[in-house]
Amino acid sequence: MRGRLRFIPVLVSLLLASAAPAAENKFVNEQYDLVPIADGVYSFIAPESDSGVVQSNCTVIIGADSVLVVDTGQFPSLAQRMIADIKKITPKPVRHIVNTHWHFDHVWGNGAFREAYPGVAIISTEFTRQLVESEGPKTIANQPAINAQQVADIRKLITAGKSPDGGALSENAKRSYTHLADTLEHVNAEFPHTMHAPPTIGFEKELTINLGKREVKIMWLGRANTAGDAVVWLPDIKLLLTGDAAVYPAPFAFGSYISEWPATLQKMIDLNPAIIIPGHGPVMHDTSYLKLVAEMCQALFTQVKAAVAEGSTLEAIRKKVTLPDFKQRIDALATTDLMRASGFNSFLYPATDRAYQEASGKLKPENED
Repeated sequence: MRGRLRFIPVLVSLLLASAAPAAENKFVNEQYDLVPIADGVYSFIAPESDSGVVQSNCTVIIGADSVLVVDTGQFPSLAQRMIADIKKITPKPVRHIVNTHWHFDHVWGNGAFREAYPGVAIISTEFTRQLVESEGPKTIANQPAINAQQVADIRKLITAGKSPDGGALSENAKRSYTHLADTLEHVNAEFPHTMHAPPTIGFEKELTINLGKREVKIMWLGRANTAGDAVVWLPDIKLLLTGDAAVYPAPFAFGSYISEWPATLQKMIDLNPAIIIPGHGPVMHDTSYLKLVAEMCQALFTQVKAAVAEGSTLEAIRKKVTLPDFKQRIDALATTDLMRASGFNSFLYPATDRAYQEASGKLKPENED
């Protein structure tokens, strides 16, 4: 799959290898918490995934004249619910959307917002704009069939009672597999309503938007989760929106830049934010998690680089570089059984691959990784 759905084929194998029971059979495209952040700022906080399919956090920033929305999620039906909630909060028009990066769990709600607010300006880094433009149409066209095939494969495993490695499936694992298959079938109904609505404005380093008595800074601080990560900074309340440069309780690392990620996070830390809204996860009020991710990426790249210098293969490095101390710290942050069981591994596997690519001088384009 592409976008955050893009990562499901690999996440399926990683997450379900240690499948844990789903506590409740709710679907990711049916839920969020509307959280007041500060005066004129609200976030739609998505729950921690219990299936492996995710929805991004989305934030509403209200000025004296207009409204700016940071990320729009990936489900049109949920975007429409958010729009209805925004209209209950304020009659002011949404004139700007910021897509923090190109992964489709952050951009596929754009079309619903464009319908509700014609003429809305959709802003991203130029890198992100190009990737959404090029990858979006083919992903929207191809994803339903990919989802359907995954559902068929998962249900075969359930019927056979065996995991991908050939071991017997526990009842808990069967419930977790079933919840994922049900979720993929459920969200497939979103695709006929998903409109390709890429960013209309690309920037390189920094852009300032004045909403009327409220200044919003949109900045590129360096490569991290993607090459085009944008962060949003509200100086008046010291609010930082990180996009997927920070994902709690475990980062996403597919197509990422492990060696550069710590420096980018340090620039965020140096802003001394009072409130942090990650791309996924709860609202935070200190930089401790940013520091943890920076330390983890630095430790991983240092160890992988040393192993590459010794001539180790990727397979050997996977066995050697396991970061047990960081695993313990990441596992302790999770709130769902699924993420406690597999969240760290869903970071480590692709992160090790990307670190190996970097250290060996063979870094692939992130949309091909």
